[in-house]
Amino acid sequence: MIDLRKHSSRHLETKLILPIPESRGYTRDIHYYIFSPAQLHLAVIPEHDMLRKFQSHGRYSSPEITLDELFEPSNALSPLVTLRRYVERRLQSGSFDVSEMIVIHELQALANSVRHDCRVEVQDCKELVEDSRKTGRYEDLIQSIDEWCVLIRKLLDELRDMMDRLKDKLPADNRVLSAFSWADETISILIEHDSLDMYLAAEPLFGKLGSSPSRLLKISRSEANYRMEKGYLSSAAGNVRNTSETVAYRQGVLKKWSQSVLYLTPQYSRWPKRIGGILAGAAAAIAMTFATIASIFAETWFLKNSLQWALIVIIAYVFKDRIKEGLRAFFNKVLPKMMADEIFSFVSPRTGRKICTNKVMIDMTDAKNVPSKIAELRRDRENLFQDMLPTEDVLHYTRYIFMHKPKKNKNDFALLPWINNLTLITRIRIDDWLKEMDDPKDIVYRIDPNADEFDQMDSERVYHLHMVIEEYSKEEGIDDLSHYRIILNKTGIIRIEKLYSSDD
Repeated sequence: MIDLRKHSSRHLETKLILPIPESRGYTRDIHYYIFSPAQLHLAVIPEHDMLRKFQSHGRYSSPEITLDELFEPSNALSPLVTLRRYVERRLQSGSFDVSEMIVIHELQALANSVRHDCRVEVQDCKELVEDSRKTGRYEDLIQSIDEWCVLIRKLLDELRDMMDRLKDKLPADNRVLSAFSWADETISILIEHDSLDMYLAAEPLFGKLGSSPSRLLKISRSEANYRMEKGYLSSAAGNVRNTSETVAYRQGVLKKWSQSVLYLTPQYSRWPKRIGGILAGAAAAIAMTFATIASIFAETWFLKNSLQWALIVIIAYVFKDRIKEGLRAFFNKVLPKMMADEIFSFVSPRTGRKICTNKVMIDMTDAKNVPSKIAELRRDRENLFQDMLPTEDVLHYTRYIFMHKPKKNKNDFALLPWINNLTLITRIRIDDWLKEMDDPKDIVYRIDPNADEFDQMDSERVYHLHMVIEEYSKEEGIDDLSHYRIILNKTGIIRIEKLYSSDD
């Protein structure tokens, strides 16, 4: 299912997770229908300008490896087990038996695994706190906190032990040693923040949980002190030169570094431009043929340079541009998956193989022309006179996705065995919706029914965008719909409300 969230005051973001195929490829069709009030004049924006407001990003999904699985010696997917093996061989033989980049990738994978596990643990802790408050039983919550504290301390000790042992064998500027230091700093930040989040989540039950909350607080403080002692730039505690700006920037750099092993860069195809050029040439040729025939006809039946002759020539050239646009609209309607406004692929940076191919189409229409099931979902049941209002403009963004099957007898992910999902992210810039909006301030009067007084309140004038998202796959029997209401004013997005999901 596709999730929609607010990325910034002027950006929407959708996220779709697709499993990487093991045997055969598959397809997904994604449709975004954005319903815009007519007074915002969305229809006047050229389609090629609107296309640039949709930015596509892809990355491998974070490793979903629990702390228990990280320590399992037989787990070939565990980056901690793999790092332990690489370090032991390096200490015994004097050199790594794999490239430095592979070791760095495993350190990044370890940081991403901890990030995923900590996120899950914080959510589980909040849910257990709610359950404990309702049931009056605290054993599961205490056990969960205590086990997490033990495993986290074990993980930190093992990682730092490997780093200390390598310091005696490697020069200070070695890339692998630097990667260990960056991974150590990244994981320390994650554990400090998430242990504090768990501590605050458990705060209402402090009297019932014994020493468990204090263990969380101790871990959080010890990691802050540890980074200060190491002189890491992400520590502001007791360090005058590390301002809040420096710390925030450093944490952002570490996050991008740890996740860079997951990033995929789209490679854009030139075929849409080439096909567009072919169509434009064909349209020009047909128009010129039409104009030539019209000129021959005019000269045959009318005197050259006469009024009748001039009218026929002018009409022929007027039709030239209409033929070009008509051909494009015709092919887009008849062959929607062959003609595309944009084609790009995400390619594995290690094998050069295409992971998935995307074909994008964009179309401006109105609410009367959308499919019936989309119109029914959008229908405003609180407004019986919706049909009397100006028809909404609709931006229809379509993305056809094809996940390629793996090549025979070749494990494309041998270097990154923990990869199993691909995350596709689409960011939508909404600044053009804001240009036609009125000033955000308005005045609302509230009357007190028990007194002859009223209050004057400043109220923000808001507008509603509606987005209906459809995820479709005939082969897999998928046809999921979701409906969101986006409340915004001239300053940007205020909030997003989920009105319907076929999963609910």
